[in-house]
Amino acid sequence: MKHMPVDNTLLTDDSRLLTDAELDLLTGTSRTTRWRLRRRGKWPPRVEIGGISGNTLGQIRELMRKGLEEAEARAATIHVEPAPRGRPKRSAA
Repeated sequence: MKHMPVDNTLLTDDSRLLTDAELDLLTGTSRTTRWRLRRRGKWPPRVEIGGISGNTLGQIRELMRKGLEEAEARAATIHVEPAPRGRPKRSAA
């Protein structure tokens, strides 16, 4: 079976509309989940180009960048005390 050459512009053209299958792979979300998130304002609106609607690669890159920044900000505010080392001390009973 011959392998088709990969067109690098597929991953660099931010104006390219992504298929549902590509969105599934890139984001790990289903079509239904994206619809629900879009209704809550947590997913970018669909763009219509030439009668076809969907999300652009640029929209998804921005969504992922914002999600990463939010996760890093949350992680920076969490302080976890290290667990004590060794055997627990007996209480005086």
